[in-house]
Amino acid sequence: MQQVKAATVFALLLMTLCSCENSFIERQNQTTPADKVIANPPSDGPGGVVTNPGGQPYPTITKQTFIPEYSLWAQKKTLTWRIEWPNYPVGTDPNTIPTVFTLSNGALNSFDFLNGQPASTTYKTHFNLYHNAKLERSSDLWDELTHSFGHGDQMEFVSFSRFTTTIKGLENMVKNRPGLFETYWTGITEDSPEYQQGDIFLIKVSNVTDPTTPSRYGGIRIVSMMPRIIEVYLAVPND
Repeated sequence: MQQVKAATVFALLLMTLCSCENSFIERQNQTTPADKVIANPPSDGPGGVVTNPGGQPYPTITKQTFIPEYSLWAQKKTLTWRIEWPNYPVGTDPNTIPTVFTLSNGALNSFDFLNGQPASTTYKTHFNLYHNAKLERSSDLWDELTHSFGHGDQMEFVSFSRFTTTIKGLENMVKNRPGLFETYWTGITEDSPEYQQGDIFLIKVSNVTDPTTPSRYGGIRIVSMMPRIIEVYLAVPND
């Protein structure tokens, strides 16, 4: 009986810890309202599957912007997106699931959608988030994106680096010290890293056509695998 009670207490404690971690962006809503929430718009909405009527439900995306209160660190702010995918049925066509992310506007597009658009739409994208449970830069998605093959020089180059920190440490970077995304960049990178729940990555975004353009830095956190929840962070000038 004591073993059963101990197991129950441990399970409850584990659930509590997980729920705290899963609410990282949501916790900020108490003090910082969300800039934008997209809650399952129609399939022909942003990133929808216009070539496939009745396509997959669009994920819920919560966008927030954090500006450090301390003026010394306020030269930069952090843009954040929390993306929550619905649980798609087994056998769902992966080409219809919104998975390719664009940092400039927070758009999340499916392969089918991008392949049905002008090449310039693909060139503006940055990386895959959902497909195959791995992070892949758009310029490497030759099998999935028609317009990416041989056109990497038209797209910004994204590098991924695994990063170890606590949730509180990450929260501090996002809310108070966005410059640390660049400070902690080591240059040790992985191509198309696979991920699991709890993984954190730093990202570096470089303009390959204009080396004089400053690189941008940010991060990606895998909050949950089932349901799939991923947070994306990007430090930008606080103009």
